[in-house]
Amino acid sequence: MPQQWQNRWLMSFNPSKCHILHITRKRHPITTQYKLCNETLTGVKSHPYLGVQLSDDLRWDTHINHATSKAGRVLGVIRRNLTHCPSRVKATCYKALVRPLLEYSATVWDPYTIKGIQAVEAVQRRAARVTFNDYQRTSSV
Repeated sequence: MPQQWQNRWLMSFNPSKCHILHITRKRHPITTQYKLCNETLTGVKSHPYLGVQLSDDLRWDTHINHATSKAGRVLGVIRRNLTHCPSRVKATCYKALVRPLLEYSATVWDPYTIKGIQAVEAVQRRAARVTFNDYQRTSSV
């Protein structure tokens, strides 16, 4: 079927860029081999789709880990490059660069587990410390 479509529309699929994501919560899922252009497609545990990391068990841990690690990296760039800037500049950078990474499509993956909530809040606490240059353990930031 895909071969007929690509021939009709004069396009071609690249099997090395195509993956299979079996969505199931079974302990022993049935694995099936799929071929495209006479090449076997590889299976993956998670794959990004429209900026959201979908996993094979439809849990959001993979997406939350991906989003918080990316936000943490951007926050590190802000911390290293804006050390001597005023707090309002750092807050603006946080709101423009870090917060959208944490909040993108949050209505879909809203962290409902304690682990997910703590991961997102850890990045937000770190951002508050970077913004106010307050790294003391006794501060309530």
